[in-house]
Amino acid sequence: GLFREHMSFFPSRIDANDPYKLADVAATLTTGSPEELQAILEDNDAESRLHKALVLLSKEREVSKLQLEISQKVEEKMSEAQRKYFLTEQLKSIKKELGMEKDDKDALISKYRKKLADYGGKDSIPAEVMETIESEMEKLSTLEK
Repeated sequence: GLFREHMSFFPSRIDANDPYKLADVAATLTTGSPEELQAILEDNDAESRLHKALVLLSKEREVSKLQLEISQKVEEKMSEAQRKYFLTEQLKSIKKELGMEKDDKDALISKYRKKLADYGGKDSIPAEVMETIESEMEKLSTLEK
C-alpha cells in the first residue's frame, strides 16, 4: 500500500545511524499534534528524542489497532445483517412458492372481506359505500409491497 511505498522512499534519503534524523522521520509517520512534533524537534538529547518519537509511534499503533477492530466489527455486523435479510427473503419466497404464506396485502384484503361478511355481506351495506370499499381494496391489491 501507500505506507510501504512511503517507507521504501525513506532509506535512500535518511541515515538510519543518526538518532536525531531517525526520531524525526519516526515522528513524521504519526498523526502527533504540532506541539508533540515540535517537542521532538526541540529536544537535543538523542535518547529522549527517540523515546518521544517511540511514544508517538506506540500511540499510532494503538489507534490503528482500534480502528481495525472497529472496522472488522462493523463489517461483521453488516455481513450478518445482509445474511439475515437474504435468508428472510429466501424463506418468504419458499413459503409463497409452497402456498404457505399469503402476501401481507392479500391477508389484509381477506381480513376486510371477512369483516364485511360478519356485518351481513354486501347486501347489508349501501351500494355507494360498497363501491368505495371495493375501489379501495382494488387499490390496496395493486400496491407494491
